[in-house]
Amino acid sequence: MIKTCTANYSHRQQRALWLRAMGKDRRKEIKEEDESLGKKQDKWGKAGDGKKDANAADKSFTHQTVRHILVQKMSDATRISEEIHNGKISFNEAAFKYSEDKAGAHGLLGDKAANELDPEFWAASLTCKEGDWLREPVKTQWGWHLIMVQARITKAKGKKK
Repeated sequence: MIKTCTANYSHRQQRALWLRAMGKDRRKEIKEEDESLGKKQDKWGKAGDGKKDANAADKSFTHQTVRHILVQKMSDATRISEEIHNGKISFNEAAFKYSEDKAGAHGLLGDKAANELDPEFWAASLTCKEGDWLREPVKTQWGWHLIMVQARITKAKGKKK
């Protein structure tokens, strides 16, 4: 077996060495710039709290494809939110592991219209960016939720025969 000069380095260290050899490594500069601007990002580079920009134009829709994590205590919801935000676990893994939802779909609610969801849940989901999740737990009659909006869609009304 032939050993290279980087054999004693981890994959991450080898990549950093390669990047430095190929050109200036700006990762540290970018990180410092983000910190100076007050940007907070999770492990996957998503910044912010998951809420929509108030100035963004809304598209019309009738249904939202949503996931949630349901727990009974706010402290549990906050702890789970921090775990997801810090990259210790993904939203889907957390739903599978922690959600107390009786539907057994591990957090997947599917395509739901406003009349199919708790009013507090629906109102909170409207503040969430499409493809993101709310960092703050939402209280409903069922407990505390962490909400992810996967998509917003328009479904045609079914024709009666």
